[in-house]
Amino acid sequence: MTAAPAFSAATRPVDTYEAAAAPLPAVEWVEVSAGPRGGIGLRAGTTVDATDVYLAGHFPELTVYPGVFTLETIGQAVTAAVGYCAGRLPQLHRLRSARFLAPLLAGDTLTVEASVGPVGEDQSFDVTARCVRGDGVHAATVRAVYRWPSTDGGDAR
Repeated sequence: MTAAPAFSAATRPVDTYEAAAAPLPAVEWVEVSAGPRGGIGLRAGTTVDATDVYLAGHFPELTVYPGVFTLETIGQAVTAAVGYCAGRLPQLHRLRSARFLAPLLAGDTLTVEASVGPVGEDQSFDVTARCVRGDGVHAATVRAVYRWPSTDGGDAR
């Protein structure tokens, strides 16, 4: 469980933002394997925890893991699997499609099965993910492009 940030009148807005925007721990484990065409395969997972501060009120009495959290789980799994390139972490560049097929509720486990890459000349790579609940129900499919940002801060297309 993530602790709620402490707010007070003496806290500067930037400090409040940094405390509230702390990274969501959206992945508990990641396994990486060789994939097709020089890419990699990954499996990762997490459990929906109704006591997590990020889920407070989403929805009371019926915790639902938001779709954007599913995307965050995939992103953190990809980052853990591919790591740094020249001191930079990959970023979501384009979301090609996201289909949310079944809800993830409190206590459900989410397993992400994804193919990643290979890396193109522009430092981008495709990710195709299938998300499965612990009971075997297909919960989501996602197709996205990630890439490492350029070193000069520009858009490396």
